[in-house]
Amino acid sequence: MPTNGALEEKTNKVITTQRAQEFNLPPQGSDESDTAFRERVAGALREQGHFIEAHEALRNCLYDDPDRGDGVMQGVMGAIAQAMQEKTYSRDGVSQVGDDIAVGGIVSDPRPKMSPEAALLAIQMAK
Repeated sequence: MPTNGALEEKTNKVITTQRAQEFNLPPQGSDESDTAFRERVAGALREQGHFIEAHEALRNCLYDDPDRGDGVMQGVMGAIAQAMQEKTYSRDGVSQVGDDIAVGGIVSDPRPKMSPEAALLAIQMAK
């Protein structure tokens, strides 16, 4: 019987695999790590404009997961904030997912513990 961690990883991998199948993306390659697979699927979904599904694939959990969904929602909020300002900071989907997370962190805490200059530098370094 798998440990809770092994069962959780198996469940999580199913979510990313499910997203790949739903959007006709290639399955995980035999030599592709779980992290590379999650990033590839998330990037492809983000490029297609499916930002909720992209962040679910990256985090390996659903947005409404009561224990881990906050990470997904941070990325979703960042994507929405960028869309509202008609901004796109990255050229490819994988980088854009990272930018979504960075922007989501800033908009979820409008008074960050760092200076505005440091926050802008953090966004620029995420590129």
